[in-house]
Amino acid sequence: MVLGLFDSAIPFKGQVYSKLKSQCVSSGTLFQDPEFPPDSSSLFYTKSAPSNIVWKRPGEITGDPKFFVDGASTDDFHQGSLGNCWFVAAAACIAEKPKLLKQIVPDIEKQEWLPENKNKYAGIFHFRFWVLGEWTDVVVDDYLPTQNGNLIYIHSNTRNEFWSALLEKAYAKIYGSYEVLEGGHAKDALVDMTGGVGEDITVSNYTESEEKKQKLFNILSSAISNRSLISASINAKDGEMEDKTKTGLVKGHAYSVTDVRKIKLGQGLLAFFKRESMEMVRCRNPWGGTEWTGAWSDGSEEWAKVSDSEKKELGITIEDNGEFWMSFEDFCKNFTSIDLCHLINTSFFSLSKTWHEGVGKGEWTDSRCGGSFGNEDYLKNPQYVFDVNDKEDEVLVSLQQADTRAFKGEEGKEMYGIGFFITKTDLNREYRMHDKLETAHCSGYAVSRDVMERATLKRGRYVIFPTTHKPDQKTKYILRMYFSSSPDFKELCFDEPQPPQCCSFLCKPPTAATQITINSADNLESTAPLLDPDPYCEIFCEGNKVKTSVCKSTKNPNWNERITFYQKKDGDIKIEIWNDNLIKDDFLGQCVIPLKEKSKYTGKTIQFPLLGKGKEESTKQKGTISVTILHTKEMDTV
Repeated sequence: MVLGLFDSAIPFKGQVYSKLKSQCVSSGTLFQDPEFPPDSSSLFYTKSAPSNIVWKRPGEITGDPKFFVDGASTDDFHQGSLGNCWFVAAAACIAEKPKLLKQIVPDIEKQEWLPENKNKYAGIFHFRFWVLGEWTDVVVDDYLPTQNGNLIYIHSNTRNEFWSALLEKAYAKIYGSYEVLEGGHAKDALVDMTGGVGEDITVSNYTESEEKKQKLFNILSSAISNRSLISASINAKDGEMEDKTKTGLVKGHAYSVTDVRKIKLGQGLLAFFKRESMEMVRCRNPWGGTEWTGAWSDGSEEWAKVSDSEKKELGITIEDNGEFWMSFEDFCKNFTSIDLCHLINTSFFSLSKTWHEGVGKGEWTDSRCGGSFGNEDYLKNPQYVFDVNDKEDEVLVSLQQADTRAFKGEEGKEMYGIGFFITKTDLNREYRMHDKLETAHCSGYAVSRDVMERATLKRGRYVIFPTTHKPDQKTKYILRMYFSSSPDFKELCFDEPQPPQCCSFLCKPPTAATQITINSADNLESTAPLLDPDPYCEIFCEGNKVKTSVCKSTKNPNWNERITFYQKKDGDIKIEIWNDNLIKDDFLGQCVIPLKEKSKYTGKTIQFPLLGKGKEESTKQKGTISVTILHTKEMDTV
């Protein structure tokens, strides 16, 4: 996925890292952040900090501070006294992915404590996060909260390594305090650190049959292959938070999923010829030592079934480091929720599938907040039009609302239920819809930061409505859609054509609109023996032409497709029917809709006989066409 040009990252709270660091170096002072000071307000929003918490710079904690020690690894993320395992699991997923790491930690080399940087050390660091569609550069000083000389929150295995603690501090700064990071979803942190697309999966939805279970394994295996990031957790009931199961797993705790694969069983030639395998999942506990103790745990007898070469390839180590393997069967029996962050490839310079992206950023406001599909004013929501050019396409849709975590404790700052629905629209739709057409997909609605679904759509033009569940719930959002081919995705901003900017008589504005639904045709002529035609329509109005889809092998096609023309004069509208051929298309007939009879066009269906073309224009052709016509001067109603 192309994650953005970071030179244009927005400085959080207007703090420009290079400028602030330069000022500190010039003055010989160390940076102290006025926007996130080393005091109780940065730690808690509901209480005061204990008196024994002392803020220290890394050089006051150890004599040889480092940003990285031997690079980044999952061992750099051990959860402290803060209940933010969701963030810890997400950060651990990132740690061993160099490309992602460089995007979150810019200027990695320059931020290190190195001899050549000694005179440039200013106690200031910066990180980058994706905040509702914008890459945001967050500056922090290096004061860290400690008790008895030790870090109280995220810390590395190595005492003098501090990049993970500073990353956590920058993330806490975005949302206002450390305490506000208590509880969350790993996918939210993954999205914030990658700009990817978050998806949550309820495991029980995939365990009703072996077929569904296999589908889940394929989803996870494909996600790992595509470098997506995965976390899993076990739902905890009231009073069960952080309880251990009999097999060592922790409830309400986010685990990183670091591998999904089929492992070969057996030793030597026997294994090669029998080709037995086991579907396996590798997980990591961000706490470190506490691991799964069931089948396939470290040192369990099941590993005797795996050859030494296979173990070496898998990197099997018998260490109490928080990382462990388990069978996919046991994974499904124990874990209840999975968070994924899809890193979707939109680069054309790639051997893997390239997706075409459509992005809409906006806000539900007084005039654009109509609520979900069942509400009376649902058409008042934002509207985005797009095309599906393939015969059928699985479209990925992600809708995210502004995160209210930073406003915890403030009345009325909760997340809203959000979702979306997609409807068919006019083949030439350029202005906002004012009536309901066939619904192609309705998402579920969730009180969540984001909703992600897959919608399978046939070729055609559609409008998507991002909505809150209830009307008049106002907040910002970002809508992202991914297609197999270019969708010509854009927002519909106006209800009707706008007055022309020029004063010339040639720029006369439209005065009326005609809406035509091409319903069907009957008894069309076959132009080839023994073969039915592949008919389509072309509709002409005031120099504009619109083409319907092709109906395959039928004399009685059903199109059910609509076109809306905005007209400057009462010119007739012509509909031609053609047979789609490989080399040259055949004319099958036409009809003319005379605008002198516009008073008849009140939304009723009319049957027209087909006529010839050119010199045979008055000659009847075989078949009829059924159209529904509405003509109106109220252009903001069609």
